[in-house]
Amino acid sequence: MKYAKYLCVAMLLVFATVLSGCGSSAQKETRTVAVCFPNTTPSWQRNGDSLQKLLEEDGFEVNIQFSATVDEQKQQIKDSIAKKPNCMVIGAIDSSALSDVLEDAKKRNIPVIAFDRIIMNTDALSYYASFDNYAIGDGMGEYIAAALNLKNGGGPYNIEFFAGGPSDNNAHIFFENTMKILEPYLKSGQLVCRSGQVTFDKVAVADWNSANAAPRINELLNNYYTDAPLQVVLSPNDDIAGVILGEIEKAGKPYPIISGLDGDPAAFERIKQGKQTFTIGKDPDVLTAKCVRMIKAVVEGVQPDINDVTNYNNGVKVVPSFLCTPMIIDKTNVNAIAGN
Repeated sequence: MKYAKYLCVAMLLVFATVLSGCGSSAQKETRTVAVCFPNTTPSWQRNGDSLQKLLEEDGFEVNIQFSATVDEQKQQIKDSIAKKPNCMVIGAIDSSALSDVLEDAKKRNIPVIAFDRIIMNTDALSYYASFDNYAIGDGMGEYIAAALNLKNGGGPYNIEFFAGGPSDNNAHIFFENTMKILEPYLKSGQLVCRSGQVTFDKVAVADWNSANAAPRINELLNNYYTDAPLQVVLSPNDDIAGVILGEIEKAGKPYPIISGLDGDPAAFERIKQGKQTFTIGKDPDVLTAKCVRMIKAVVEGVQPDINDVTNYNNGVKVVPSFLCTPMIIDKTNVNAIAGN
C-alpha cells in the first residue's frame, strides 16, 4: 500500500509537470504579426482590415498600423520591430525609403514580407506578395494596341500618357512594360503624342494622387487638343482615369480609349456607361489570402509557395515572390464580374 501511495503521488507530480509544460508551450506558441500599411487610399485600409481579420481567425495576434507619411511609417516600423513579432508585413509608402529602418529587423531575424509594393535596396526583405506587375504593363499595352488595330496598320491616333507615383516601383514597371509595346507604334507614326511627353518623369502623377492629374489633363487639352481629338489616354489606375474623364467631360470632348487599374467599383460603372474602356482587376481578397498563407509558412519555419525567383531585384537581391494573376475587365465581362 505504501508503494502504491508513493506511485500515485509520483504520477500526480508527473501529470502536474506535463500540464505546466503544456501551459508554457502554449504561451510560447502565441504568434504575432506586425502590419504597417499606408492610409493614403481607401484600398489600403480595406486590404489591412481584410488581412487582420484573416490572421486573427487563424489565431494570430495582429498589431496593425496605418501611416500618412514616410516618417510616420518609419517610426511605426521601429516600434513594431521593438516588440519582436514573428513576422512583419509592410506596404511601403515609399519603396526606396525603408532600407535603413529594416536593418534592425534583419539583426533580430524577423522575416519581412512586402505587400503589393516591393521594398528596394535592402537584404532584410524576405518575400514579396503582389500581382504580376509585368503582366499588368503588358496587358495595358496589348489592349490598347488591339483596340486600335495597330498590328494591322491602324492609325494614326492621338495619345497622351500618365504614370503612377515615382516613389512606387510598381509604377515604373507598369509604365516601362506598356511603353515597350507602344513605342514601336509611336516611331511608326501610328500613335502620335502631340505634347511629346513620353517619359516617366514627364507623365508621373505625384503620390498616385488623382487630384494631381487634373491640372495636367487640362493643360494638354488646352495646349494640344483645341483643334484635334485626344483619342487614347494611358491612365495608370482607376482613380486617375476617373479624374481625367471628368475633366474631358467638362471640356465637352468625346471620351477617349482609356485604361485603368485596380478594378474599382466606380470604374465598373464607368465601363458600363461607356466612359472608361477597361481596367485591370487586382482582387484584394486573392492577394490578402495568399499573403496569409505566406505568413503562416514563414512563422512555422517552412518555405512558402513562390512562383517567381527572377524578376524582382530590389537593387540588393532577387526577392522570392508570389505573383497573383490580374484580370482585364471591359464591357465584355464587367457585368459578370461586377454584377448587373
